[in-house]
Amino acid sequence: MIKLELAALSLDDLRLAEEGGADSVELSYNLAAGGLTPSLDLVREAREHARIDLYVMVRPTARSFVYTSGEIAQIEDSVRWFRQMGVTGIVFGAQTESGRLDIDLIARIAALAAPIPITLHRAIDTCANPSESLRELKGIIPRVLTAGPAEDAWQGRFGLREWVQQFSDDMRFVASGGIKLDQAGEIARTSGVHELHIGGAVRVNGRVNPGLVRQFRRILDDLSPLSLESEDE
Repeated sequence: MIKLELAALSLDDLRLAEEGGADSVELSYNLAAGGLTPSLDLVREAREHARIDLYVMVRPTARSFVYTSGEIAQIEDSVRWFRQMGVTGIVFGAQTESGRLDIDLIARIAALAAPIPITLHRAIDTCANPSESLRELKGIIPRVLTAGPAEDAWQGRFGLREWVQQFSDDMRFVASGGIKLDQAGEIARTSGVHELHIGGAVRVNGRVNPGLVRQFRRILDDLSPLSLESEDE
């Protein structure tokens, strides 16, 4: 079964995501900026109330994925707190000044978070060496949230399929990036991902709509293993 994850900004979002049948949420602040680290109080409350998996974004600035020493210290502090809270996973990514994924920093944060797993986020979409980085991150990163090598998941679905085919024995892939209701089934079939991450497409006036969540849930539930296998052939 392909899992469904929603972007959440509040306890209300979490509750409505659960009501609609989501399997997990990614909790963050400022969705318009691609998601930033939420407050400790929000994460603590969400952890207390969540009945589904809770992933938490760790990203101190929307400026870029290149972090200063001060920002890295903030990242490490956040990871320590979230690990103690027992969240399902932490969502993180970083790049070097040259535009490559910062493998050393990602591995360092993964070690600090353990046993809480790290999801590599969409910093991989714009990096200079995605396939090489995925090979280097085997055994370090078990989950990757990405649009593929493109601005959104629809454009990136074929490139994402190549990553899934190469690395899915070692990593789960979560398709993310502007996924619309009428695209969800085709993205899942074409790419072969394990999960879909939905943001604005389930929101009405800025609030998660459980009816829209149910529509995404039905689309994914209707994708039989046979239909997914035939797409791969």
